This record gives sequence, structure tokens and C-alpha cells, in this order.
Amino acid sequence: MFLVDKSWGSGGSLLKAICYNPPVMLKNKKVRGVLQVLISLTLLFLLINRVGFQEVLAIFANINVAWYLLAFAIFLLNIVIRSYRWTILLHSLNDRPPFSRLLYLYFLGFFANNFIPTGFGGDVVKVVSLRQKYGRGTEALSSVIMDRLTGLLGTSVIALVALTWNSLNQTTAINLPLGLWLAIFTISFGIPVGFLLIRSTDLVGTVTGWFPAIGRLPLYDRFARLVDTVHRYPFPTLIKALLISLPFTINMVLIQYSVSRALSVDVPPILFPLFVPLIALINLLPISFNGLGVREGVYLFLFVPAGVAPEEAIAMSLAYYLLRFGAGIIGGLLYALSSVSRLMRSPHAENL
Repeated sequence: MFLVDKSWGSGGSLLKAICYNPPVMLKNKKVRGVLQVLISLTLLFLLINRVGFQEVLAIFANINVAWYLLAFAIFLLNIVIRSYRWTILLHSLNDRPPFSRLLYLYFLGFFANNFIPTGFGGDVVKVVSLRQKYGRGTEALSSVIMDRLTGLLGTSVIALVALTWNSLNQTTAINLPLGLWLAIFTISFGIPVGFLLIRSTDLVGTVTGWFPAIGRLPLYDRFARLVDTVHRYPFPTLIKALLISLPFTINMVLIQYSVSRALSVDVPPILFPLFVPLIALINLLPISFNGLGVREGVYLFLFVPAGVAPEEAIAMSLAYYLLRFGAGIIGGLLYALSSVSRLMRSPHAENL
């Protein structure tokens, strides 16, 4: 349980519960957080030192502000789309927080990601907040997981469409290493197939029936919960969530394209829908602080073979991170305004 003073209110208690009770949220959270920050700083230093700090800085010095503001506007639009998708998922479980509350929590989640290591910090905030407000932690956790899964599914579908379109029309000659092609195909094809397999079969029962000892593996419980999450939602709800994920993914492509134009980086547009699933997965890996360092390495791995200069690839990655950071700043401002509003409405406000 969270040791929270109820006088703080549901919104105010949220971040305080996380700050003052870290063992409840994650085992050894502080140690892991320090390690992730060190990993990010080390990777960023090595990568930027390799390509040249001045070269990266020079790219940002000539940024096209109009294109970058467009990227930020689309990024904010995507938060609205994601909040609506989350609303659809929660309402299908008869848990009906208003859309405005979920939109606020999405921004608050980005704020938390700026200070809590890994891309899951914001998810923790969303789950805890819904649990404190509505008392249905299982539904909150399930909806957050499914929101992530349907988002990944949408990016995979768009990537498959881009692969098919380019192979049939040969509109752009793409010279990528075989290993990168295999990674793109495996992720783009594997996520939808895996999702359908989990949804349409009793995968847990089948696997444990064949291999009973597998139930004793460390990650088995997490996998079983993931399978249960997929089965909790009616099929029409999943279709709606997927359809909502398609414009979200198209916007992700437009964000990456706008960032490249803002930095005057010449990238074949067909590459963005192919790379988005990989970038989305990297943002989830609990390796570094908010993906910093790891994401820059992945951008090098993806874009340099396509002819992008190393310093340009790193600049694109950092520019994308700054969009996420900017959304977090908005979340922080909304949290501050919410706290002030609650304070002014409290019975003790007249004594201040």
C-alpha cells in the first residue's frame, strides 16, 4: 500500500507516493536509476565524442524553427490521440474516467519520464493515479499495457505497408545491410503475428501443457499476465484501438520527417515508416535514462547505413528527445496548476 496523506488529494499524492515510497514502485529503484543515468551519460559521451560535439551543435545552430514547431505540434496531437485510445480501452472494461483526466495523466506521464528512469516511469504514474482515484488498479495496469501493445501493433502495420509498397513499386532504392532488413522484417511481421497468436489461442495453456517446467521460469508470470491482458478486451475494442493507432503511427512518421527537415538532414521519406517500430521499441527498453544514449546508438545503426552522417543521426535523436522533454514540461505546468487549484479550493485556503 502507498503511505499517502489523503489531504494531499489524488493528484498531489501521486508524485509524493512515488518519491517517498520507491520500494513499493520498483525493487532497488534508486540503484537502478543511478545505473541508468550513468549508462546514459556514458553512452552519450562516447557517441558524441566520436562524431564531434561541435558538429552536432552546428546542426542545432541552423535549425529551422518552423519545421521543428510543426514536429512539436504533431507530437502534442499524438498525445491527444493516445489519450483517446486509452479512453476506449478503459471504457471497454467498465472503468470510465473522463477523457480530460486521461489526457492530463498522459502529460503527467511525460513529466515523470523526465525524472524517472526508463520509458515506463510515465506508465507507473498513470497506473498509480487511476488506482488512487478509482480504486481499480488491475484495469488501470491492463489498459496501459494494451495501450502500448496496440501502439506497437499500429507501427508494425504501417511498416509492413511501407515494405510492400516499396517492393512493388520500387519508388526508392534503399541500400541497407542485410541484418537491418532482417530486424525491420522480424519486428514488423513478428508483432502482428505474435499478437494474433496470443489472441486466438490458449498460448499459456498449450505451452505449459507441452513444457510444464516452463512455469518455473523467472519471466513466466509476466508473460502469463501479458497474455491475460490481451484476452481481457473484446475484439471490437481491439479493432478500434488499432484503427486509432494508424493515424498515431502516421503522425510518428511525420514527426520524424519534420525533425529531419528542421535539421536539414536529407533522408528518403520511405525510411521513416520502416524505422518507427524499432524506435518505438527502443523507447521502452529499461536500459538507460529515458532511452538517452541507447536511442542515439540506434539512430546511428538505422540512419548511417542509409547515407545520413553520424552527427546528423545523433542530432535527429536528440531533437526527438527534446520533443518528449517539452511535452513533459507541459505536464509539469499542468501538475503545478492542478496543485494550486486544489490548494485554493481547500478549506484552509482562506487562512493562507
